[in-house]
Amino acid sequence: MNKILKQLGIWTVVFCMLFTYFPAASFSAASDEGYDDGYSEGWLDGIEEAEYDMTKGYSKNYSKAMPSNDEIIKEYKLDKESTRYKNAFLDGYKDGFKNGYNKTYSDSDDKDENDDENEETKYAENLGFAMGEIFGYRDYYDGRSNRWSKVIPSNSDIIETYDLRKETIDYRTAFLGTFKTSFQEGYEEAYRKAKFEPFESSLEQGKNDGEYFGGLLGDIQGKRDYYTGSSSNWKRSLPTRAKIISTFSLSRDSYEYEDAFVEAFIKAYEENYNNSYRSANSSINSLAYENGYNYGKAIGVERGEGFASMDSLLGQYSSVLRHTTTEYEIINEFELYLQNDKYREGFISGYNEGLNEGYTKAYQDLNFADLQTKLITKTIPLSGGEIATKDNRFSIKVNAGTYYNDVAINIDGLMDSSRRYLPTKDNFIQASELYSIRVANSSYEVDKKKQIELSFEYYGPQNGGIYKYTNNSWIYLPSIIADNRIITHIRPDSLNTSSGIYAVFIDKSFKSIKDIRGHWAKNEIDTYARRGLAGLFSDNTYRPDLPITRGQLLGLLSRVYKWNLSGLDSKLKEIEILKDYDSLGDYKSLIAYSLKYGYFGLYPDNTFKVNNHVTYNQINNIMRKVTGDTSFNWSNVASSMMQDKDTRCKSYSSMDNTITRAEAIYMLYLLNELKN
Repeated sequence: MNKILKQLGIWTVVFCMLFTYFPAASFSAASDEGYDDGYSEGWLDGIEEAEYDMTKGYSKNYSKAMPSNDEIIKEYKLDKESTRYKNAFLDGYKDGFKNGYNKTYSDSDDKDENDDENEETKYAENLGFAMGEIFGYRDYYDGRSNRWSKVIPSNSDIIETYDLRKETIDYRTAFLGTFKTSFQEGYEEAYRKAKFEPFESSLEQGKNDGEYFGGLLGDIQGKRDYYTGSSSNWKRSLPTRAKIISTFSLSRDSYEYEDAFVEAFIKAYEENYNNSYRSANSSINSLAYENGYNYGKAIGVERGEGFASMDSLLGQYSSVLRHTTTEYEIINEFELYLQNDKYREGFISGYNEGLNEGYTKAYQDLNFADLQTKLITKTIPLSGGEIATKDNRFSIKVNAGTYYNDVAINIDGLMDSSRRYLPTKDNFIQASELYSIRVANSSYEVDKKKQIELSFEYYGPQNGGIYKYTNNSWIYLPSIIADNRIITHIRPDSLNTSSGIYAVFIDKSFKSIKDIRGHWAKNEIDTYARRGLAGLFSDNTYRPDLPITRGQLLGLLSRVYKWNLSGLDSKLKEIEILKDYDSLGDYKSLIAYSLKYGYFGLYPDNTFKVNNHVTYNQINNIMRKVTGDTSFNWSNVASSMMQDKDTRCKSYSSMDNTITRAEAIYMLYLLNELKN
């Protein structure tokens, strides 16, 4: 506030001095209302710009900070004022801006460098420069020559005006010297500025106007020549100098404005004509290429997504290369020969990019969605529960009390790497994904009498079944097909310490057994038949209720326990002396094996009698030797038949009764179920 008051005081003294010493007519330009208004506005703007520059750390440069004539005119709406007012305002604004700007910087420098600097230098410099500017403008506009030395106030006038008699001699001397030096600077700068600024303004305005109209016309003519098929020649339609002067009434303006206008017009016309002509050509080609690229990419993305879906469903590894085609094939497929070169190039480029982009993203999205669908872990409480994949294509149901504590069950749908597990496609059709099951059971104890239900979504034929991967092969599990599901039951201890892999396959070679429908051992017979263990008759019957012969039992045991029949040469020699050797048929090797390991014995008459039936007493002795379990007892099998199958075994009447073919398979299934 003190600075502003001080500045106002200085200007009050300056204007009082001017009106005291000089006639009013001689200051007609300076005292004009426009000049005063402009000076006031410029003074304030100069202060603001100086403060901004100092804040940013810029060096002192008022001419760089000062706005142009056009900016001043626009800011203060001078187009609505008279020419005299506008010119006077501009003059006053620039003077005020410079003084305000320099004054602000000077005050700042004084404070920063030396707060005790002589005040006479600062005030004398500002007052002398300001008075010199006023006299310089006055003399030029009054038609006088540059004569600052003749109009500068005398020492006595300066002393009288600023009441310097009350100051010390040193102060007065320094003030007078600085004042006169600054007066000369201000005078000459203002005089020359008033003299040359109109020329500069006229040239600048002519140049700006010429550039605008020349560029506009050149742009129009360049486009017109291109679209009408004319060659590029900017001089063809360029107006003559006389035509330009006539069209834009330049003869009414100054020579400086006219020359600047015409030169700028021609230069801008040439530049814009060439740019417009070339851009028209470029824009058409660019549009064709861009449209072709966009359309090609859209088609490529859609095509890539389709290929990815097919590859994912077929279990193919991700590779877009198997679906790429040659440019010739793309051109023919999409009839690109009907399009121009740029469209064709764009389409092919976009198609290939879209194909890669669509395929890669879709394949990855499908893979991720598949993982999310197939992978799940859930805690099953003591009360039992069910866990299913998110798409419900595979589920596990645990009955209450199966486990004696909470367990965690994990289902993991195996991905492409699991395809090494798949059986040969000659006999089997894969009808589900492969699922791995893991159970975390801290106690490792289960109720072996309970069963866990596995269920797959299924819509296939009756020869479909659930299989478990074990010992590098797939083992069929008894399966029931109903209500679009296929179901099997497994013992909980089969998952207690290891994981299991399960899937659904359709056995193309399997035919339904004709004579076991409704039989109490149907599931066990069907299971062993599907596993290739049962031993069907040639008419595809099993004849479950017939007594099993010694030879048939040998064949069944060898298949179930995978007997290795090599190294039997000596035993084969021995059985050649049997009386019924000629009736042994294909059983010779099995008989040799059973005799070698003591599973079966010979009759006292040195015969084997392969067609004799096997009693329950005999099965006890045979199975204890085959399994190595001396505690084996047929009564346990008979008890299970009664409890689980509601079937009373004939062994309850007499252990000398013969075991049936169905009972033999049931016994072996019961003994070996834990292994599955």
